[in-house]
Amino acid sequence: MRIAHVLQLATSTPIVALERDGALYDVAELERHFGTKLADIPGVSDFHTRVVALRCAGLHALDDRLLSGDRPASAQLHADTLLWLPPCAVDRAAYVQLGPYARDADLPWYRFGNSRALLGHDATIPFPALEDDPDYELNLAALLAEDLRRATPEDVEKAIAGYTVLNDWTARSLEARSLARGLPLSEAKDFATQLGPVVVTPDELGPVEVLRAQVRVDAETRCCSRIGEWTFSLAESVAYISNQIELRAGDVVGTGRVFGGSAGRRVPYGARVELMIERIGRLTGKPVRGPAPLPWRRR
Repeated sequence: MRIAHVLQLATSTPIVALERDGALYDVAELERHFGTKLADIPGVSDFHTRVVALRCAGLHALDDRLLSGDRPASAQLHADTLLWLPPCAVDRAAYVQLGPYARDADLPWYRFGNSRALLGHDATIPFPALEDDPDYELNLAALLAEDLRRATPEDVEKAIAGYTVLNDWTARSLEARSLARGLPLSEAKDFATQLGPVVVTPDELGPVEVLRAQVRVDAETRCCSRIGEWTFSLAESVAYISNQIELRAGDVVGTGRVFGGSAGRRVPYGARVELMIERIGRLTGKPVRGPAPLPWRRR
């Protein structure tokens, strides 16, 4: 199943949608068309409620109808009438970024990212104004639907609601300056992270480790490793981290940069950057130079 989170521009209403064969369908309209009882439950159209708290209750039945060819035109959404939101609830999610690891690493590591800066598909990405070396980082991301504390890898696998593409945009000059001074990477990372366009449930994907990845920057295509070339598996890393912190339903975990999944050099401002993970989808964004910073102290 392929689940999207979009904003209807005409009404400023965020909705849950299902994607099939490149077309999007409003879940609430599908419920009304098919006469499903869940349509009348207060709050069920909220993404966190339907996808995380209710573990996609009723969505599989709707998706089965779409797969069978029953696709009501009244429920179809059109790209020019909506804005893509990240497929999570940014006001309730923590964003945890794993790795990447040295080949001889003994333990997984992680950092907390800025969940308030999570953006959706086809977004314009404002970089810090003084940054001259914008770059992307291709990741797989997992959306959790269960709380995890002192979890086993098996617990982690059961807790994953679905997977999506993640772009961990990075300001390389700021990153180099932070590393040289022994500082955290907040300035270089926390201005924007992209997710989407859809979250795909595990039953539709099978093993994610074998999925292929690719990047396109304008007309140039760049190949990457397969997703699963990790020092530690996703389940192992998340299980380890759950011994340090409590992860909660709705949190987003980035798996760490795919090998070959960054430019390693400057990406021109205004370029169209498209990240692809096989069977999950394509996430596009455009880096732009952000506004000049305001004075932060009196002189």
